[in-house]
Amino acid sequence: MKRIITQTIFLWFCMLCGMAYGQSTGYLHKNSIDGWQNMIRYYKNSDKYITYSWGAVGTENHFAITDIQSNMIDAHVVSGYYVQDFEILDDYVFFCGYNASGSGFLGWFDINDVFYSTGTPGRARIDETLSTYGIGWLDNIEVYYDVYGKIHIAGVGQQVVAGVPTSYKAFEAVGYTPNTMRYRVADLCGSGMMPRLTVTDDYVVYVTGELNVCGTGIGYMLEPFPKNDMLASPTHPTYLFQTVATGLGLPPHEGDPYLNICITHKVSNTIAVCNYRCGLFPYPVAPECIYSINNKFVLVLREYDLAPLLSTNPIQMISDSRVNLPLGVSEIRKLIYDPLTKYYITLFRNQVSPMVDGDGILTMDYSSGSAPMVAQATYQQVYVTGFLWDMCLNSNSRYTASGFDWLPNHNYFFWQDDILTNAYGCANYINYNVGKKDVERHKQDVCLSNVVGWIALNFIPNMNSVSNLDNNILMCN
Repeated sequence: MKRIITQTIFLWFCMLCGMAYGQSTGYLHKNSIDGWQNMIRYYKNSDKYITYSWGAVGTENHFAITDIQSNMIDAHVVSGYYVQDFEILDDYVFFCGYNASGSGFLGWFDINDVFYSTGTPGRARIDETLSTYGIGWLDNIEVYYDVYGKIHIAGVGQQVVAGVPTSYKAFEAVGYTPNTMRYRVADLCGSGMMPRLTVTDDYVVYVTGELNVCGTGIGYMLEPFPKNDMLASPTHPTYLFQTVATGLGLPPHEGDPYLNICITHKVSNTIAVCNYRCGLFPYPVAPECIYSINNKFVLVLREYDLAPLLSTNPIQMISDSRVNLPLGVSEIRKLIYDPLTKYYITLFRNQVSPMVDGDGILTMDYSSGSAPMVAQATYQQVYVTGFLWDMCLNSNSRYTASGFDWLPNHNYFFWQDDILTNAYGCANYINYNVGKKDVERHKQDVCLSNVVGWIALNFIPNMNSVSNLDNNILMCN
């Protein structure tokens, strides 16, 4: 009898496994809220998601909260700002960008006050005077608690003179509460593409795509700072990893990086940087910097180890993987590493067939300790006029990509799936071959930081937020 019961339980378990295997894991939801150029972050305190959108054709700044499956509360928080990034720390949203007067700003609001207040709606508080100390544009912030228990914000500043970007800045703000924060800034040596940053166990590290005299990419500049006291030193080290040969009389044959770069923290003090690399055709009879693109594109993922810095040794590149892509490419919008599955997830845009662009979610399995032979890209198939604009990851290896349909009203939609996907009802899949290259050695130098600070941040309350509720509708699964 016991044997029969055991066999029955085993068969029942197998049936459940078979049912689960046959079910789709991907879900596509939409609502009627204006989601133009939206961003999305996972709000782990409530297992929900916070989004930002630039509504009313770019005049209103909206944040929203949603569980994806049922509804969304949208709040018109401020107007007239150019928000470039936002992050969540506990129950605070911190956001940054620049204003119409050409000054960088940093703002924040309490999530519960804005979305769940039973009295007067909460307000965002903004300091928009950062240009006083050289920040005409604040971008790509990371927010965390430092070793002293203080809120710590690291960001990318850009100095703008007469409307023209002139240099990049490291930005550091610290305080026990948002209202007690002060900041300081320092010079970055990277001078090519707009820097990106990430935070490891011990460092804040900036990456800049370096350009040659022809304006094409030749590699990366990495600039690390101590995580808990970024700008305490008058200097900081720089590490150039040159990936394209260039020099006097040597026209460029490749651009690396091409268009833009993304960076993410992997584990401990390991980071990854992702970009497109393209082939170039210089014209033999034309001036040196006239060239065309040969449409041979690869998506490059490189890993770097910052741990040697702890013993005053240089940063090391530890891997260089190439995903071969057909036809043309556009920007890479997000790179994330999932420590549970040991996958990299990249939101990118490329041509999947002639004259047809698609937003793909590319997954790469690094569980073996190195790059896979094949990377899988998932392309949602419902919104052919839509854009997937941003992506985040929850605590259970499920990604959510937020997007908007270009026609007619920029309505929000959300593509949500497990990293180990089975979403055949809503998506198309393309496998791309992955190759590996030898790693590059570093070129080390020292940069003068020219630190300015500390300056108190004065957060001024803005307008009362105005909220509305809309239901999310399941479109496909």
